[in-house]
Amino acid sequence: MREPQSLGSWLERARANADGWKKALYAVLGLCVVLNLFITPHHPHFSGEGVPGFWEAFALVATVVMVVVLKKVIYPMLARPEDDNGRS
Repeated sequence: MREPQSLGSWLERARANADGWKKALYAVLGLCVVLNLFITPHHPHFSGEGVPGFWEAFALVATVVMVVVLKKVIYPMLARPEDDNGRS
């Protein structure tokens, strides 16, 4: 009978196999994009949903916008020293 493994040892093994996990996730995402070209909704709620690859493009644009907002707006607020009270 095997001994139960701790979460730490499982995470170490997952870190060691990170490249395999990345390749598997990229393959799943690529498969979703390819399937979206062939499987379209019968009754789209708005015109964009009928376009193949719409949701993938939407997700890419939303991600880029979030990164820009975080980098330009949120990060400077978080990177201030603790004793800075916001007054110049």
